[in-house]
Amino acid sequence: MSYIASGQTHLIRMMYGGHPNHDSFQEMLQTFGQLAESKVLSAEKRTETERAQDSLKSLALQMSQSEKYDQQALKTAIAQTKENEKIPDEVYRQIVDFGLPGMAFSEPLGGLEIPYPVFMACLETLGKASPSVGVRYAISNTVMEGLRFNYEAGQLSEYGESILRELIAGEKLAGFALTEGSAAGSNIMKEMITRAVPIKNGNGYRITGSKMFITNVETADVFTVFARTSEPSGDDLGISLFLVEKGTPGFRVGQVFEKRTVENSSLGELILDEVEVSQENLVGKAGCAVQYGMRMLNSGRITIAALATGLAQRAFDEYMEVAVEGKKLGDQHLIELDRTRARVAEMSMEIHAARDMTYHAAWLKTQFDANSDNREFLRDYVIASNGAKLKASLAAQQACDHLVKIWGASAIIKENPAMKHSLDSWLYYFGEAVPEVLENTIAHMEVKKYKKTKGS
Repeated sequence: MSYIASGQTHLIRMMYGGHPNHDSFQEMLQTFGQLAESKVLSAEKRTETERAQDSLKSLALQMSQSEKYDQQALKTAIAQTKENEKIPDEVYRQIVDFGLPGMAFSEPLGGLEIPYPVFMACLETLGKASPSVGVRYAISNTVMEGLRFNYEAGQLSEYGESILRELIAGEKLAGFALTEGSAAGSNIMKEMITRAVPIKNGNGYRITGSKMFITNVETADVFTVFARTSEPSGDDLGISLFLVEKGTPGFRVGQVFEKRTVENSSLGELILDEVEVSQENLVGKAGCAVQYGMRMLNSGRITIAALATGLAQRAFDEYMEVAVEGKKLGDQHLIELDRTRARVAEMSMEIHAARDMTYHAAWLKTQFDANSDNREFLRDYVIASNGAKLKASLAAQQACDHLVKIWGASAIIKENPAMKHSLDSWLYYFGEAVPEVLENTIAHMEVKKYKKTKGS
């Protein structure tokens, strides 16, 4: 059985059936599905098995095999225990070699110029195999989309372009540094404390502050850092965007959090202690980062929707296995019960709806990218991207919740992945804005559309 869901191939056929490269798109999707299943999924399951074991017992075993107990032997054993819980670098290299990071970017920039919905189909597949690996590349893509927009608008420095090309080639990985621990997530642009001050008699800025809950904090090579460069004045919130590479003096990783979700992805704090960057590190125009950030978040919400749909599909597949082949009530499999059938129908509809909305939003993104001055496209695109993320995240939560319930008490055992799926689904619920923010955004845009049709 193919690891690719039939709904994915059907949608690509519907959207690109007349495209001269349609067969190549389908072949690429199937090939990536094989890679995700054979390499990513197996690596994810191995780390799940390692974490399910008693780490202290594992550590004791390694120590007992050491000829002499000393501090170095203990450090080595701890390091090896932690290493066993990580996905090997080889898996990431294979994803890069496949071309996933630059798949949806233009050939002049070094990309493969594959339609964005096809890229979403691959990202959904990656999210099905490993939410941790999926979010690693989704966040990096969010940064790349922001840099691409500024590049095409002629507002990206040569340095910025070089970073973009390295990201597209998979030579670097990016992180998106917006959130701060002291500011409300939905109000971060108004409450931002991190500041960038122009260097006197210099050609750049000095950035001071910290960013919190940043994905890829340990693995990213470069971060887009949002910082205040002037006081808010009316609609101008005075926020600018900078590229800051790991290793820059004064820029370091602070605390790295131990998480109960997407455990193969790092999340933590970035500290900027008078970090000096040149004018070349400024992305676009000073004071315009709110606009850039919203563009990045809108595209990022589509990638989160794709990952959430993948997780929902995996939970559904595992639910079907339990219902049809596994647990029984008397001499009946659970699928014979009306309640189970109702849940199957409900999940099937929700997952198909989430996928349809995600790929539709991806298609609208391509239309908006080609007509970025069209306000009608903007409204439709924002409604679609926010709606897709909201729908898919809720579909993932529902499917994972049903999976936990059909397993019953055995779902709480570490070796059972059902509870891990449920915890992973919260990433998509909270990530790239909580439902309340998305609902407000959708409603705001729908009101604008209504007033436009009324001529008001």
